[in-house]
Amino acid sequence: MAGEVGLQSDVLMEGTARPRTLHLKNLRRQWQILSLQIVATIALITMYVQVVQTYVVGSIDHTILFDSIELLISDQLPLGDWLTGEGREGLSRFFVPMVMGLSLGGVMAFIAFQTPKVQQRIKLGFIVGLIVLLVGRLLLSWFAGMLFEFNLRLPDDNELETLQWPLLMIMSLIILFIYLLPVIMGTRGIWGLSRRSIAWAIGFTLLFLGIHAILTFPLIKGQLGAYGGALATLESQSSDPTIGLFGLKLVTKEQFDLILIAVLIMVFQEASYGVIRNLEYAFRLPESCKRDPEYVQQMDNVLNTHLRHTFFFLGLTGLVTMVALGFHKVLLTIVSDTTGSQWAGQVSESIELTLTYGLVISALLFLSIMSVLRFFIPWQRVIGLIQSKTRTEDASPVKKDFSQL
Repeated sequence: MAGEVGLQSDVLMEGTARPRTLHLKNLRRQWQILSLQIVATIALITMYVQVVQTYVVGSIDHTILFDSIELLISDQLPLGDWLTGEGREGLSRFFVPMVMGLSLGGVMAFIAFQTPKVQQRIKLGFIVGLIVLLVGRLLLSWFAGMLFEFNLRLPDDNELETLQWPLLMIMSLIILFIYLLPVIMGTRGIWGLSRRSIAWAIGFTLLFLGIHAILTFPLIKGQLGAYGGALATLESQSSDPTIGLFGLKLVTKEQFDLILIAVLIMVFQEASYGVIRNLEYAFRLPESCKRDPEYVQQMDNVLNTHLRHTFFFLGLTGLVTMVALGFHKVLLTIVSDTTGSQWAGQVSESIELTLTYGLVISALLFLSIMSVLRFFIPWQRVIGLIQSKTRTEDASPVKKDFSQL
């Protein structure tokens, strides 16, 4: 049927007479696609800020490394303090570098949509500019000196010192690039539609968290000496919960930060990959299907559902994780309120429940009870009932124009 459908005039774009199609040029400007990309960008920035605020600021941020290098070389680095964030306090050190990372990622995404010939010219210009920046002053002063002195010689010390500034500049930019790698590659992946860049952003973040967790292990941290003491660590014994639901405290501030980082990573991944998957699907459709209003409506339904699920299910995942980590408190509160015995209070003060394996046991207990409930509660029917009640369908039939058939 799709092969017999011509260009339909009943599927309109923003109230105009131009028909809507699933061509990438039109689809990339659709509000659902743009919304997913904006959501992914916000999740990326928030995730990066949360990771930096939890693990990096004040312990291993780039300004501390720049200060150490300046003390080592007894000179200032070429990058200005306003650019690197030196002299600022807390998270404000990363504001200007983050803007740089977002801008660089946006430029890389823009280059990704250019023709191979243009990309090759840009790469060639970048390489030539880097070579000129590195050895341009050296070659110019060296050749000029030999020309005026009429003497063939090697560069002297004054001429070799011209390499110091470009080398320090390149080193400073590389350090900033490493710190901003998730932002740069994530922005390029979202707006440049690159799976590899998105994987780089997520993988580098997880790699950093894994290495940081290994280095902050008590035995390893003790071997690092003063360097290990500078690392921000999370206590193995959690304090009293301060964040919860409906007046019931479930998790601490540190645990909530970790849950938030995990949820933001999932939001970033689902939103960015969702855009790429849907655009790939539309690109592979036959030309006749791209003009079929039924396929256009199907794409709208898929994108709208993806937007709803991104917020609902991933938000629900964060809430369920909070409940799972504090599930022992939920059970003890229920026992204490129903029986009035002191046993629940004595158990809640047990030190085992504040340790890491106590939280793991609490989460496993929550999963076990939820698994048992599936034999008593038909979750699929409940979800189907909710979807049937919340589904809004257009009662007016779609009028099609068959004049072109």
